[in-house]
Amino acid sequence: MNILITGSDGFIGKNLYTQLKLQKKKVFSITKKTSKKDFQLKINKPDIIFHLAGSNREKYKKNFQKNNVDLTKKICDHLKYTEKKVKIVYSSTIHVNKNNIYGKTKKKSEKILKKVKNKNIKVIILRLPNVFGKWSKPNYNSAIATFCHKISRGQKIELKINKKITLYYIDDLVNYLISLLKG
Repeated sequence: MNILITGSDGFIGKNLYTQLKLQKKKVFSITKKTSKKDFQLKINKPDIIFHLAGSNREKYKKNFQKNNVDLTKKICDHLKYTEKKVKIVYSSTIHVNKNNIYGKTKKKSEKILKKVKNKNIKVIILRLPNVFGKWSKPNYNSAIATFCHKISRGQKIELKINKKITLYYIDDLVNYLISLLKG
């Protein structure tokens, strides 16, 4: 089985890629640094694509469009006419219905994926909650990493909203993703 991971240098992608390599799986990766030629070579190989690439915090709004929506469209455009059976597992977010650029671009990406779904392309959309664990970055992709970083340095923790949040540990998520290889 050929496995492709987009965003294999990001938090979730790096954890999944590392675990699959430890299991001696045949894994390819696409990152922001992947050339157009390598992209075209790799996109035609997989039996399953873990589409984990995307932006959750960006300085410029256009990067949300480019990294979330445009990349998803590019993947789907390449797969649209494939005769090969491919499963796409997309990491979306529980924030898709929020009125912010992150939620809006993730929702657009979901719509693109739903349109490409056919007899040869199976799509699984995961609306992930707050994921935490090794290799997460403080002040970027994990409130837990931010809290740990600040506490370890004797810094004050500020809670902007006081509500319960759903957490998903990275190793549990990776185990779930790997389970999708089977069925």
